[in-house]
Amino acid sequence: MRAARVCFLAALALAGCSSDGPARFAVTGKVTFQGQPVEEGQITFEDSAAGQVNSGKLGSGGSYSVELPAGDYRVSVAPPLVETPGTRDSPGDMVPKNVKNIPKKYWVPESSRLAAKVNSSARSFDFELGP
Repeated sequence: MRAARVCFLAALALAGCSSDGPARFAVTGKVTFQGQPVEEGQITFEDSAAGQVNSGKLGSGGSYSVELPAGDYRVSVAPPLVETPGTRDSPGDMVPKNVKNIPKKYWVPESSRLAAKVNSSARSFDFELGP
């Protein structure tokens, strides 16, 4: 009886491990500006045809890591948001931090011209930003 209960619980656990939807891949890479790592900000991958938008923080050495399903992505890189102080008449607001190593054209995918085609054999993308 105990063995049957253990088998039943194991079967339930395995059933819960099945994934619905397309396979997802760990996508990694680095973002640089004129050869120097961009260590503050966020990278965003957008596949409008599939309705996918995924973002990840930039870290040490300009590295990032996001999990994405296979697809054709437009990519943008934006500075981190910082809070502006409020006044007694208006609340504070979140605005992009003033950084010199992420030109404004990279903030949105329409003007960034960065792209990535993610699949089982293409999961690492480095992006060099220019002025």
